[in-house]
Amino acid sequence: MISYESIAQRLEIGAGGGAMLYKGDLAPELIPKFARPGATIFLRHNPGKAISLKYSFSLGRIFADDRETDDNFANQRNRFFNTRITELAATAEYNFLDYRSDKARKPWTPYLFGGIAVYKFDPVENLRPEYKLTQLALPFGVGFKYVLGGQWNLGIEFGARKIFTDYLDDLGGDLNTTNKFQNGNPNDKDMYVFTTLTVSYTFYKIRCPNFY
Repeated sequence: MISYESIAQRLEIGAGGGAMLYKGDLAPELIPKFARPGATIFLRHNPGKAISLKYSFSLGRIFADDRETDDNFANQRNRFFNTRITELAATAEYNFLDYRSDKARKPWTPYLFGGIAVYKFDPVENLRPEYKLTQLALPFGVGFKYVLGGQWNLGIEFGARKIFTDYLDDLGGDLNTTNKFQNGNPNDKDMYVFTTLTVSYTFYKIRCPNFY
């Protein structure tokens, strides 16, 4: 007797675009007017109903300028930075709903994600940095996936990056510096966020028949 099993594995390839934002010494809050464009391509593996694994490559820019804030201290400090972000990331996603099944009641799901990334930055203002320009980050966030129909999917994602340097903006929190005015806050660590709208295409892989 021959038994044909259902779809065993699903792979997605996709791309998207959106905005990157910085949070740190030059922008203690996320300031929308500092948003800069970003883009991503990714491969997603869906081994089960609840878990997805995503591998992505992203490019973008982050920016901030003391002169464009309403803070008098920042205006007098008069610092700015602009840097490209290049990122490779691997993340795991937890899907709350079984949205891909033919029996699914709704063709969508919210999800949470977390993982690890390697990113490179290089602030324009600093031509001779004294810190590493390639570092690790911990991406995490929330998203929403929707099956458009057939093999096409639409998604939106908001992700933050926990980083381990205070020099993303080239304004570190060095307690030993004599120029406190031009120094950053060592208790206010830098980070960047990436909001993306994505489109992906799902490849279906059919297992070989079982004989018994």
